[in-house]
Amino acid sequence: MNKKSILTMAILDRHAIIKVITVITVFAFMLPLPCCSYKNTEEEILKYADKLRSDELTLSGNYYWSFQLMGGKQLSTHKFYPDSIVYRMEGKVYSTDYTMRKLSYQASINKWIGEDQDKIVYVLFFRDKTDSTVTIYKHKCKSNGLQEAINFGVPDDDATEDHGWNVYALQDDNEEDVLPLAGKYVTHNRTIHLTDSLIIYDNKQFEKLSYHSGERRWVGVCGNEYLQVFFQDLKPDGDKQLNVRIYGDLEVAYKTKYATATWEKYEKQ
Repeated sequence: MNKKSILTMAILDRHAIIKVITVITVFAFMLPLPCCSYKNTEEEILKYADKLRSDELTLSGNYYWSFQLMGGKQLSTHKFYPDSIVYRMEGKVYSTDYTMRKLSYQASINKWIGEDQDKIVYVLFFRDKTDSTVTIYKHKCKSNGLQEAINFGVPDDDATEDHGWNVYALQDDNEEDVLPLAGKYVTHNRTIHLTDSLIIYDNKQFEKLSYHSGERRWVGVCGNEYLQVFFQDLKPDGDKQLNVRIYGDLEVAYKTKYATATWEKYEKQ
C-alpha cells in the first residue's frame, strides 16, 4: 500500500471517529454520565430521611416506549418491582441499562425517587394510568442529587424539559407518537401543510423521520435538507405558534431544544 493510500485511509478513519463523537454528544441525554452528575451517599439519605415516603407503588411488569431517532428505532423500557425499577434503552443510536433502587414514593402525587448503582439519583412521576399504559416523566438529578429530587415539583402537563411526558405501554409493539394536527397554515406569504407522515414547506415535501410528543418536535427529510418544527401547543383548532427551520445537518437539528425556539404565528386556512 502506497503512502497516498495510507494517508487517505487515515483521513477517512479520522472523519468516522469525529462522526461517532458528534452523535454521542447529540444524544448525551441517554447516557448515565456518572462523572458529570451528583453522587448520592448514605449520609444524604439519613439527612433527608424525614422527607422520604414509603408508599407502595402498584405498577408492575415491563412498560415500553418506542420512538424514531436519527432514522432508527429506539426502545425505552421501565420494569417495575416493589423496591426498584430496571431501566433499559435499546437502539441504533445508543443502548444502556441500569437498576434504580427505591428511596421514596409519595402516592398522593405519584412521585418516585431512586438511585442507580453509580449513586445517581432519579425522580419519576406517573399519571394517566390505564390497564395497558402509563405516562411517565423522568428527571436525572445532575446538580444536587437527593435534595434536588426532593425539591423537584410535579411537572406541568405540557412540560418539554427532560423530554417531557411520554406514554409507556405494556406491549413492546406500542404505536409511536403521531402528530395530532393536520391542515394548511400561512404566515407572511409562507405556507406549511401539516400531516403526521408528510409536511410541505417552501414547496418541498419533507417525509417524517420522527415526532416526539413530549418535546412537541417533528423532524422530516427532503433530499439533503431536514425540516424541524416545534409546536407551542397541540390543540387541533385555531392558529398555531410554530418554530420552523430547515437544516443541512440532521445532528444540528436534533441538538436544538424547545426552550430555544422563537415563535411565529401561522394562521389556519
